[in-house]
Amino acid sequence: MVAEYVVEIFEYLRELEPQYQPNPNYMENQKGLAWKMRSILVDWLVEVHDKFHLLPETLFFAINIIDRFLSQRVVSLVKLQLVGITSMLIAAKVEEIMCPSIENFIYMADGGYTEEEVKKAERYILQVLEWNMSYPNPLNFLRRISKADDYDVQTRTIAKYLMEVSLIDHRFLPFPPSQIAAGSLFLARHMLNRGEWNANLIHYSGYTQEEVTPVVEILIEILSKPTKYQAIFKKYSSKKFMKISVIVQDWMCKNVSY
Repeated sequence: MVAEYVVEIFEYLRELEPQYQPNPNYMENQKGLAWKMRSILVDWLVEVHDKFHLLPETLFFAINIIDRFLSQRVVSLVKLQLVGITSMLIAAKVEEIMCPSIENFIYMADGGYTEEEVKKAERYILQVLEWNMSYPNPLNFLRRISKADDYDVQTRTIAKYLMEVSLIDHRFLPFPPSQIAAGSLFLARHMLNRGEWNANLIHYSGYTQEEVTPVVEILIEILSKPTKYQAIFKKYSSKKFMKISVIVQDWMCKNVSY
């Protein structure tokens, strides 16, 4: 981002957040779906995202597209995976330099859909969302807050892991991306004993410790049940991600009563 305009850019992103906030209770209007099915879909999409080596931004954007679409339209269980891969396709077209082909996405779905079905779903989703694609990605906020701790790599990697874990659970839907980013970095710093949530961190995040506490509490509860986010745990257990998920789980075992 252009340093000269960084403050204005983040003010603009914060203003955008309410426009991209899904209905946190949308499952009440879905007839054949449940929150557990959403969790399974997200966990699978994490695998798809990882196999295609897509940017982290693409994953967060794809899940936001799914949630916003399901907030406005009733979808059957047999079409849920189609909504998932199509949302990932749309997000990849926006975020990636090289986007995987429709054929690749169909292959990941075991050939369950035709190219025409995906194209039709793509057009329909974009129409329902009125082509609003300027999503204020939580990773943008994380980068901003990381300036306050000199971009500590381990802290930021744990925060990224926690942010991906948050995608699994619908209880994070009421929180804006900036608050999830702040809560994730707060917990990451706490796990690594990086000190208090000081005035500098409050300034760059826009949130006090009290304001991030609800996010932190849900994260800790989810982390106590790693079976809910197996794909994310496996992904972050690799050397590429500094085996962060193993470090976090070790911290949980030592510090949290299950």
